[in-house]
Amino acid sequence: MVDLVFVFRLLALLCLLPAAAHAQALVSAILDANGVSDAALKRAQRATETALKQVSSLTVGEGPAFKKGSPKKCTEDCARDLANSLSAAGVVLLDLRALDGKGDRVAVEVQLWVDGERLGLKKGEGSIEGFETAVKPALEALLPAWARKGFGGLRLQVEPGTVVKVDGRLANGKAGDVLAVPAGVHQVDVVFSEGHAVLQRVQVDEGARVKVEALSPAEAVTGRAPKGTSTLRGVSYGVFVAGAAAIAGGLVAGSLGRGTAAGLASCQGDKRDCATLDEVQARQAQSEAYATTGNVMLGVGGGLAATGVALFIIDALTD
Repeated sequence: MVDLVFVFRLLALLCLLPAAAHAQALVSAILDANGVSDAALKRAQRATETALKQVSSLTVGEGPAFKKGSPKKCTEDCARDLANSLSAAGVVLLDLRALDGKGDRVAVEVQLWVDGERLGLKKGEGSIEGFETAVKPALEALLPAWARKGFGGLRLQVEPGTVVKVDGRLANGKAGDVLAVPAGVHQVDVVFSEGHAVLQRVQVDEGARVKVEALSPAEAVTGRAPKGTSTLRGVSYGVFVAGAAAIAGGLVAGSLGRGTAAGLASCQGDKRDCATLDEVQARQAQSEAYATTGNVMLGVGGGLAATGVALFIIDALTD
């Protein structure tokens, strides 16, 4: 059964990998347009994506074309629905309004949505011909620091009262915040309220948000499991403990077997206080029974312990 669970998880992971490899991290879409031709909208959208590639560390994909008949005066709920409908972690929404009769010059509202939440809105204006130049300052202002060129982020997932230091500097922020850091390797020191500390070496790729979490050594010593322990990991602990108990029982049985046969002496010369043949045979049978039981318990215990370790490794790899 365990093997089937592992196979199912592995197949699911393999199925998700191709989709993840082609997932778009950042796209643009037209939220609304007034007095601007379809050709100009497409040109503005492509210019926005070009500008995003220049300022953002995230992968930029081509967004969907504007659909005619979209509701005018789109509210925040409407914008959220559009952002959530796109398969991207980040979405830039454009609201364009013509400033002249030909629609060559436009006013634009730029919204940035990340993980389903709007981070901000900026306004600007410019020509369709030079739209890349017009929209770039708004994008630079809206992008969070961790999503800019050359940077990544550390997502703080620590308990209240915990102090986090990155490369020796105090990291200001609460749990859930993303701290912008240059892409590369960083030393992260998590100091707990009771005075214990855990030092980690963390690789942060450009545009990535790496989770920072640690279990206090005091909690580890008292045996308290970290939050979110999976069912499979709990089973692995139980199976390993059962295996260890079986091994201990096997060792005790082996010791009893050796003790049962001890003290038997053969009859020699005039000495006749030795054990009878029936007693010797009975104690030998009992010793063999202990030995057999011990061997079985050692084998079962070793198998259970190995299974517990294997379950722990499977859970760690598929977490």
